[in-house]
Amino acid sequence: MDIIRQAGESETAVKTAPLLSRKIAGIGLPLFSIRTGEDFGIGEFLDLIPFIDWVSDHHFQLIQFLPMVEIAPSETSPYQAWSAFAWDPIYLSMTRLVDFQESEAANRLFSSWKFQEELKRLRGSERVQYGSIRSLKDRLLELCFERFYLEEWRHDTPRARALKKFIASKPWIENYALFRLLKERNSWHDWSEWPLPYQGREHGAIEALRRDEEEALLRIKYVQWQAWEQWREVRRRARERGILLMGDLPFLVSRDSADVWSDPDSFSFNESVGAPPDAFSVEGQGWGLPLFRWTKMEEAGFPWWRLRIREAAEQFDMVRLDHVVGFFRVWVFPKDQPPHFEPPDEMEQIRRGQTLISAIIEEAGRCIPVAEDLGVIPAFVYRALERFQIAGHKILRWQKEGDAYIDPKDYPFVSLATTGTHDTSTLSAWWKEIPTKERRAFLKMLDGSERNANGKGFSSKIHRLILDRLLGAGSMLVLFPFQDVFGLSDQVNFPATVGPHNWTWRLPVQIADLRHPFYEDRAAWVRSMIDRHGRFTKPPGPPRS
Repeated sequence: MDIIRQAGESETAVKTAPLLSRKIAGIGLPLFSIRTGEDFGIGEFLDLIPFIDWVSDHHFQLIQFLPMVEIAPSETSPYQAWSAFAWDPIYLSMTRLVDFQESEAANRLFSSWKFQEELKRLRGSERVQYGSIRSLKDRLLELCFERFYLEEWRHDTPRARALKKFIASKPWIENYALFRLLKERNSWHDWSEWPLPYQGREHGAIEALRRDEEEALLRIKYVQWQAWEQWREVRRRARERGILLMGDLPFLVSRDSADVWSDPDSFSFNESVGAPPDAFSVEGQGWGLPLFRWTKMEEAGFPWWRLRIREAAEQFDMVRLDHVVGFFRVWVFPKDQPPHFEPPDEMEQIRRGQTLISAIIEEAGRCIPVAEDLGVIPAFVYRALERFQIAGHKILRWQKEGDAYIDPKDYPFVSLATTGTHDTSTLSAWWKEIPTKERRAFLKMLDGSERNANGKGFSSKIHRLILDRLLGAGSMLVLFPFQDVFGLSDQVNFPATVGPHNWTWRLPVQIADLRHPFYEDRAAWVRSMIDRHGRFTKPPGPPRS
């Protein structure tokens, strides 16, 4: 897209990341939060097509997502992934699958009274109910694959050959399919509890599994192919409407993942990774995720990281690098020592981070990396990001000099300005929770006055002033979480907590209902502000055939 300009070599011969060629505005919304009335109680890939149209009509030019990689049946966090590469089948738009439409058995099941009653319950649910949704979709996927296998695969049709081509293009898919099948066969237990031949990937046991379970392994690969085919439709529509898509690259994968099981030598099981003490947790956070063996990865040239970036560049126009400080140093929790940074030496931290970022830029091509540089960040990380021209986050409420808030117009171009993230309270909730002194300081930055500082109400005027001021930022990208566009109070995740309140938020209305007055009026004045601040350029029409 012409929104992205390719980077060249800097004066110091450091290869820098590509950048946006002009200022734009974006909106962030987890896919799982979308409602359409046709979904299964969770947002689905093809639900994004009407959302892309709405976004484009209101002059946003980017959509940011949370990770959409596969998580365990009992999990809800998109950052506890079974695989760094595999799409989560829960996002498939089931009724749009060719094999669903051609399968009498799948249609009978779908039309049955019991299935429809469960579907009605899930569609009406205020929260995403992951387990029940997976149960419905898995039953349909079995029947869809059965139809594909009998009617297409056995007859080597063009669709069968397309699946073969897809499999050949994905070097990660074989290990993922083996891992997922073994999870199924072992009641979803952690791989450390499997029979020893499978734990240790003994050659004879794995080859026998490939031979005896060829059809079951193909089913798993087929599901990934279908997910990728639907994402291609999303990408096509986004390009037609001039919308960039921004993915999220989790820093780590679960210890119980295909990546760790298939390459255990690249991960340490004696330490787990977390975050040092910060504003979210005074004692730090233990994530229970495995530490990389950095030396081994670096000696091999970072193949796992490079493959992740290549895959992300195929899927997205921009990608958020989660926990970028971890590229430099990691807060580890050893089994028999106090928590500490690894590596401990600052010069080694700098060298390590710059080496990995260089590899990422090499693989990214025109895909723009953006750094999640929040929390306890040493100055050398900011210097490195500036050197590589990688945008960091400017969270409006946290940008201060002493007691004074920094005017967003002074943010650098190479930055992402936003009102918050999935881990922060929403704009309206934040306004109500901060003390009068903070509210007074913020209003002074906002319009030079301190009026209404004593009132905790989040008025429409204050709302507009904040969004308008942020859209006037110097940053190349201004990004609003969906909730902050409309002044909603719902938070996606509450860090350092576990429960059904996290990662399950759904929109209060369907995408079609965003055309109704309450939403349309607010979206219209945001669109006018986007235009006034020069953050919208009409995209060219589709290429002529």
